[in-house]
Amino acid sequence: MAPPVEEEPPPAVVEEEAPAPEEELTVYVVVHGGIAHPFWRVVEKGAADADALYPDLKVIYSGPEEYDLEEFMSLVEAAIAAKPSGLIVTITSHEALDEPLRRAIEGGLPVIAINAMDPRPEAERIPYLTYIGEDHYMMGALVAKKMLAMMRENGVEPEGAVYGNHHPGAFHIEQRAAGFVDTVKAEGIPAEQIDVTEDPVKGAEVLVAYLKANPDTNMVQPAGTPHSEAFIPRAIEEGYTPGNDLFVATIDLSPKVLDHIEDGTMLFATDQQQYLQGYLSVVHMYLHLKYGFVPPPAPISTGEAAATKDLVPMIRDLVEKGYK
Repeated sequence: MAPPVEEEPPPAVVEEEAPAPEEELTVYVVVHGGIAHPFWRVVEKGAADADALYPDLKVIYSGPEEYDLEEFMSLVEAAIAAKPSGLIVTITSHEALDEPLRRAIEGGLPVIAINAMDPRPEAERIPYLTYIGEDHYMMGALVAKKMLAMMRENGVEPEGAVYGNHHPGAFHIEQRAAGFVDTVKAEGIPAEQIDVTEDPVKGAEVLVAYLKANPDTNMVQPAGTPHSEAFIPRAIEEGYTPGNDLFVATIDLSPKVLDHIEDGTMLFATDQQQYLQGYLSVVHMYLHLKYGFVPPPAPISTGEAAATKDLVPMIRDLVEKGYK
C-alpha cells in the first residue's frame, strides 16, 4: 500500500496594503479684474474646465468684485499665505507684485503669469515660470492699424482718435492704450487716452463730453465690452451715427458687441482668447507640479484675432457657450 501523500498547506494569504491616496494639489488663480465681468467669467471657465481634467487637483479662483488694486494685492498675499502647490496670477502692477512674488518664488512656490505680464527685460522681471496672454502694446497697435485701414476702405479719413482707459494705473491697460495712441499719432492724426472710470455709464458720458469738446474725433475705442455696450447707444442718443460719422472698435467679445458688429455700429472687436489663459495656465501648472515639466518660455500668446462682421455667425455660438 502506497504511503499517504502529504498535502501542502495552502499558501499564506498576504494582505496587500491599499495604495495611499494621491496627494491633492492646490492651485490658486488670482486675477485683478472684476470676477463678475464677462471677460473674467471666460477665464474662470477655462480654469474650471482644466481643473475638471485632474481628480487630484483643486483650483481656487479669486479676484475683486470690481477692479481694485489694493484688494487684489490682499488676495495675492492671502493666496501665498495659504501655501498652495502653485499660484497663477495677473501681473497687474509689476512694482506692487515684485516683492511678494519674489519672496514666494524663493520659498519654493511655482508661479505662472496670465493676462498681464512683467514688461521689464528678462533679467529684471519677476522669475515666474511663463506668461500666457497677449502682448498689450502690440494689441493696441493692431487695433489702431485695423481701424485706420477699415475706415479708409470705407472712404473715410481718420481725423482724431480717443482711447478709453477703464483701469488707470494698470500697467497692461496703459501699454495697450499707448500702442493705440502711438500708432495713430505716427500717421499725423491727433490721439489720446482718457480715464473713462470703472463705471460703463459714467464712461459713456465722459466719451460723449470728449467728442463734443473735440468734434474732429471720429475714432473711438471705448475700453472693454461693458463700456462699449454703454457708449454706442449713448452716442446715438446724442445724434452720432456709429458706422457713418463715428467709428468704434473694442477689446473683447460679448453677445451685445457681436450685435453691434453685425448691424454696422461697430467695426470689430479683438479676441485675445482669454479662455486659453485660464485653461492653459492650469494645465501647464499641473504638469509642472505632477511631472516636473517646464512650460514653454514666455510669452505663450493666446492670439490677437479680430472679430469682424463676416465672422460673427461662427463666433456667436462660442460666446454664448462661454468660450469667448
